[in-house]
Amino acid sequence: MDRLTPIRAFLAVAETGSFTGAARKLGVSRSAITGHIQELERHLGTQLLNRTTRRVWLTREGRRYAERAGLLLDGLAALDAEMQTRSGRAEGHLHVEMAESVANARVIPRLPEFVQAYPDISLRISLNEGVVDPTVSGADIGLRVGPLRDSPLRFKMLGRGNYIMAASPEYLRLYQAPRHPDDLRRHRLIEFWDADTGRPYDWQLVKGKQTVSVAAQGRLIVDNTRAGLTCALAGLGIYEDLDFLLAQSLAEKRLLQVLPDWKRPGPPIAVLYTARRPVPPHVKAFVDFLASVFGSSRS
Repeated sequence: MDRLTPIRAFLAVAETGSFTGAARKLGVSRSAITGHIQELERHLGTQLLNRTTRRVWLTREGRRYAERAGLLLDGLAALDAEMQTRSGRAEGHLHVEMAESVANARVIPRLPEFVQAYPDISLRISLNEGVVDPTVSGADIGLRVGPLRDSPLRFKMLGRGNYIMAASPEYLRLYQAPRHPDDLRRHRLIEFWDADTGRPYDWQLVKGKQTVSVAAQGRLIVDNTRAGLTCALAGLGIYEDLDFLLAQSLAEKRLLQVLPDWKRPGPPIAVLYTARRPVPPHVKAFVDFLASVFGSSRS
């Protein structure tokens, strides 16, 4: 009997509170999780989980088993990391969660370098336009664009984004390009939805010591950077996004930058990863790869 796989499935259910969440965390089917739990309970001769159609919770025996099994797997992972560190080998499976727009624009085009350098590391890549949080997704590594909220994970700053504004040549032929942020009030704006506040972001622009705030219009709102870029290319208004996400369209003259001297402070870009020491070699290898992509120093 493979003892570790059912234990990992059980701990994933205990952590997420559902079979579906455990399946998502481990990247397997819900039926596989169910089978592993049944196999483990048969082996132990006791019930670890209470189940109803709406919720799953641990029995008394389940709580005790989860606590002891969690320590066991943490110890095993630490031992693996120690042995791999001593041997210098970077190998194993790596689950990486990344912000979709940044992954497609910056990381995935460089991924062949990592694959060629580390042929013994297998990758599972999850893309997310929401808040990247490995503690929720179960990923080994998370590439986050945005504030670093409280987290038990270690993190490494990779840089900070730089927002710019642009519009299509067709749009700017119809509407004179703005010369000052106040002019934005007379333009069509493609705005981004802020899930935390339940409204679109206002436009906060800075030039030296000057700051101008332009209230969101709410006429055209997107919650996906690809959708925003597509709207801008279609001539639907002025759009703001990270410079490297607009770089190709600007180089091809499909978009033209507006108000280049005015910018909104960009978000931090950071990689989050396991707090264990030593850091497993395959995790460190990908953290260092991301640092090279964004031009940061190595970890």
